[in-house]
Amino acid sequence: MKIDNTGYIIKAILLLVCGILFAFFPGVISWVFYIIGAIIIIGSLLTGLSSLGGGDGGSLLPAGAVGVLIGLLVIYIPKFIASKMSVIAGIILGIIAITQIVKALSKELTKGLKVFQLLFGIALLVSSVFLIFNPFHGGKVIRLIIGLVMIVFAAFNFYVAYVISERNGEVIESNNIVDTNAYEVNENNDQRLLK
Repeated sequence: MKIDNTGYIIKAILLLVCGILFAFFPGVISWVFYIIGAIIIIGSLLTGLSSLGGGDGGSLLPAGAVGVLIGLLVIYIPKFIASKMSVIAGIILGIIAITQIVKALSKELTKGLKVFQLLFGIALLVSSVFLIFNPFHGGKVIRLIIGLVMIVFAAFNFYVAYVISERNGEVIESNNIVDTNAYEVNENNDQRLLK
């Protein structure tokens, strides 16, 4: 049975493009948010103004105003993310660290694996505290690391897609067919029960 690897290829392409943009061209991402926000604002203004000219008595005016506020919020997202990148990354690492520590303390692992997972969780927790209360501005470094991690995940997905395509290409030749009822059928259509 062939396995479809299209999902892995699409995910790898998306991760690769996002990783490159995020790590090396962050201005492009900001411009995408600016364009989307501008489209929302213009569309909302046109909706609000068109309701004034119609017989609705301005019933869509509040929806237009809310749309303009949403558009302004979308435009502000890149500035918020850039200014709070360390805090956001620290919170995410903190959640992962707490999960690792809880898993290490609750699982029945061998002593070495339990200690390793516990130390890994503690290291992540220390890193998250440093990122949250970072006196330095590490946003650019964090952005670069996140972009590179996305590129590594893209490479992994490309590899998975390659392995699937290699396995799909292998043809196992057999003269006998085994059906699901444990009978073997050979090329002469003779059946015998498999033990």
